[in-house]
Amino acid sequence: MRSRRASLGKTTRPSLPGILPRPRLFALLDAARERPVVWVSGPPGCGKTTAVASYLEHAGLRGLWYQLDEGDADVATFFYYLRLATSALGDERDEPLPLLAPEYHAGLPVFARRVFQSLYARIETPFAIVFDGYEAVSAFSQLHEVMRDALCELPCGGCVILISRGDPPASFARLRANRAMATVGWESLRLTREETDSIVRRRRPGVEPDTLDELYEKTQGWAAGLVLLLEQSRVLGSIAEPPDPAAGQPVFDYLASEIFDRRDARTQDFLMRTAFLPQMTAARRAR
Repeated sequence: MRSRRASLGKTTRPSLPGILPRPRLFALLDAARERPVVWVSGPPGCGKTTAVASYLEHAGLRGLWYQLDEGDADVATFFYYLRLATSALGDERDEPLPLLAPEYHAGLPVFARRVFQSLYARIETPFAIVFDGYEAVSAFSQLHEVMRDALCELPCGGCVILISRGDPPASFARLRANRAMATVGWESLRLTREETDSIVRRRRPGVEPDTLDELYEKTQGWAAGLVLLLEQSRVLGSIAEPPDPAAGQPVFDYLASEIFDRRDARTQDFLMRTAFLPQMTAARRAR
């Protein structure tokens, strides 16, 4: 029971209360899904997960949602949770997906292809399988090769959407060269002025046009920044008022938890040592 509860957070599509539909972005994802693989990337807080989750709801696609984390760098762990995730798919009489036993490690590519062939066969097309948080997987993990082999087995009408803060790994180079992968990046994900206005008017009716201009200028389409400023305005009483000395705390807390805390100790040390430098050269960074 404990394992099944643990899997829920990894395999449950995010809930979307009060989310603004984005037809412009839905049309881009529709076009991207003409290819079997879609890579969605952008900085923290730009709305990647929300965009994909709301798109799946809008499109009415069947599928599976899998939240990757550092533990999935161990491919045996990945296949274990993938087995739990697929237990709710298809007929209860279906055999569970196999676990990665030690004897299968030598033939990992063959094992991976067979597991994903079985997974795809359990979902009626068209479908979309989402792997969110791909940046959490170590660059040295075998999971990148496993995923590459899995993507090559996609049937017609099936699609895998990978969400990440970074670029695709080198192991995906052939997919990109063969035009089997579409990419949706920050320039597409960032809120337009119209989308920003719609969000603000939902959360703060009656906002003046000048204030809307100021909000968009400050956030430049960064969804998390917009929400943080709107929440901050509840304390200050007005978006347009000058902030008090503690006004930047919500943004600082967000960046600390989403970026700094997730870095390794060496990177954290580098960031702390260089935080107050007036400028940074490539030579100094390489030391």
